[in-house]
Amino acid sequence: DLIILGKQAIDGDTAQVGPELAEQLNIPQVTYVKKLDISPEEPFTITAERLLEDRVETVECRLPALITVTKEINEPRHPSLRGVLNAKKAVIPVWNKDDISCDDDKIGLNGSFTQVMKIFTPPVRTGREILSGTPEEMSKVLVKKLKIGRAHV
Repeated sequence: DLIILGKQAIDGDTAQVGPELAEQLNIPQVTYVKKLDISPEEPFTITAERLLEDRVETVECRLPALITVTKEINEPRHPSLRGVLNAKKAVIPVWNKDDISCDDDKIGLNGSFTQVMKIFTPPVRTGREILSGTPEEMSKVLVKKLKIGRAHV
């Protein structure tokens, strides 16, 4: 009913896996979730707080759904001494591409449909304008503003 993923991988840093999986499964998605509440009654819904650059947005959607979470979603527990000692003895299997019968062209940079060319934080938008008038008047103003904006690109 609920698929939970981290917000992004550490290799490409593109945050695409969650949204792509939700799209393939044809279920709603909520990204960058920092807090989550699940309704206990049908129809089951989630209320999620999304961490955005300049604010927190609250979103509600029905299950099944997929969410990607930020580190703020959880406060980690500290392991007990016994847990630390057991972890030191744990044998963790490491698989490579041959163990899972995967071709070189399906993994890593060769298998990626995208490449990160540049990472940057876009400037925060400060000015917002609310149009007024009839729908026809507002649409004319909006088209004019969009044409002017394209000229600067």
